[in-house]
Amino acid sequence: MTGLPEPTGLPEPTGLHEPVAAILRDEVLAAVLPGLDVQPTANLFESGADSLALIRLVNRANRVFEVEVDAAAFFQQPTSDVLTRLVVDQLQGGTGPGAAQ
Repeated sequence: MTGLPEPTGLPEPTGLHEPVAAILRDEVLAAVLPGLDVQPTANLFESGADSLALIRLVNRANRVFEVEVDAAAFFQQPTSDVLTRLVVDQLQGGTGPGAAQ
């Protein structure tokens, strides 16, 4: 239990969650926030990232996974776990919160 409220409307983790989380951690977070070891539920602002870095994270995730995650949805709770769920949602059809319009 992290003490953080669960983001509303995000799908529960699926079989894609772990592989997507690993790619986000190893290729996206490591490139945008090098040297920052962040727990999946840690708020990225509180971990030292700024809003420009978060936009870069979303843009890089969109390129790597060929999806269109809405940055505003990620900014509501900026954790790598939420970004993972938003990417997975897009990969599975993109109908949940954060789906690009």
